Amino acid sequence: MSEITSYIKSLDLPEAPTRGAETDAPPADFTDAHQAVTIGSQMAEFSSTVPQSIRPAISNALLLGQLAADKATAGNSDPAAYFDAFNGVMKKIGWQVTASGLTQQSLSDSNAALHTAIIPIVTAIFGPGAAASSIIMAVLKGLQSVDQDAPWITVFQKKSTKVRSANFGLSYVDGGAGGGATLKAAYFALQASHNLTQVLLFKFISSDGIMKSGQCQMSLSPETIITTEDVLQQKVGPFIIENIKNISI
Repeated sequence: MSEITSYIKSLDLPEAPTRGAETDAPPADFTDAHQAVTIGSQMAEFSSTVPQSIRPAISNALLLGQLAADKATAGNSDPAAYFDAFNGVMKKIGWQVTASGLTQQSLSDSNAALHTAIIPIVTAIFGPGAAASSIIMAVLKGLQSVDQDAPWITVFQKKSTKVRSANFGLSYVDGGAGGGATLKAAYFALQASHNLTQVLLFKFISSDGIMKSGQCQMSLSPETIITTEDVLQQKVGPFIIENIKNISI
């Protein structure tokens, strides 16, 4: 485990945010209940089987993976490079990747909303049982009525968008053996012919862009959580308040 902590400490991350109005906002409130949070450019959902005590460490790990992948692939628009970098970091900090893949998908319906188009993909990856009661699925289905100035959607859009491209993830975290955790994630990369402003509400027309989707399943042992939680907190501490927020629907 000392190799994992040493690796976390040595990771090269983007420049930490300066303190300001946004970083003075209250931190996310983790509970024992079924809940969802935004973690940078991901929405992560915790089932009620995930103890409150390990949710911050899991969130910090997902944030670390994103930050490190952002830094490692800066200037590289290939989504496969980003997915590989993210998964590579997660493996090196103790997550066991049990399945992964990347595919390219064309949206055939003219003027199709992205959040509508990705619902079948997310349902398949989360599984019908989890999807049926999923907060993230409820968010996707109800986006038209969501307040676009809500704190969680604001930070999600800001962290997802890079002018004409967007990388974002939707993750479902469940309890694992002995107090560990399992994760099922859908990752999406959108490349458009014009600037993006509202990622999940983006409207496709026939020549607007392409979307690549990836999926990944991971597991994390309770021993790894205990060993890495402090060093993760120290490493991503300056980024937490700006990147991790509760989702309310």
